[in-house]
Amino acid sequence: MLDPVYTDSGEVDSLIDQASSLIEKHLFTEAITKLRRGLSVDPNNIRAWENLVICNLEIGKPKMAIQALNSLLQLEPTSSVRWADKGFIHLLLNENSEGIGALRQSLKLKPRDVRKWELLASALIAEEQWEDAVDALEKSLDLDPSSAVTWYNLAVCYLYFEDFSSALEAAEYAISIDPSLAELAEEWTDLIDDEDLIEEDYPSIDGIAAS
Repeated sequence: MLDPVYTDSGEVDSLIDQASSLIEKHLFTEAITKLRRGLSVDPNNIRAWENLVICNLEIGKPKMAIQALNSLLQLEPTSSVRWADKGFIHLLLNENSEGIGALRQSLKLKPRDVRKWELLASALIAEEQWEDAVDALEKSLDLDPSSAVTWYNLAVCYLYFEDFSSALEAAEYAISIDPSLAELAEEWTDLIDDEDLIEEDYPSIDGIAAS
């Protein structure tokens, strides 16, 4: 937690209002200047940090957005939303390890969020942490048994473990919920449905997870 700061709140509010107006006009760099002036007066101002996250994402500086989120998390360490936002940005940057850690923290604070469990599972699959991925997918299915993405990615995990019958069953169920997944699954499901499948023909799992 940052130290308390005693400020003229009217001055800071005015700067943030000016920044908000600039954001509406897509003048993000100018808005950042106003926000930084406000934060120099009141470094604990949540609204200023929130807008700084937005501006940095808009101008293509996700690393700076993460820095702003880290400051928000010093002020709101139990915010599931902040941890999730941090996790999403790390995943967009292909920083899967950091994204996984942030999503785990978010889910620790608010566990009943299907989409976050799905995202966590996808990141774990990308990192080949298969058992943890299955655990995340099962938690997602506990909350939403009709999630096609979850069933499909569970099929991918079964495929890794060479449990082909379970993989095929899960994939077929996913496709029954969302037929658009059929194209993604077609190559490997046709292969494992072949009674003459031999080890050399086992399908590759690279790049077949759904998101």
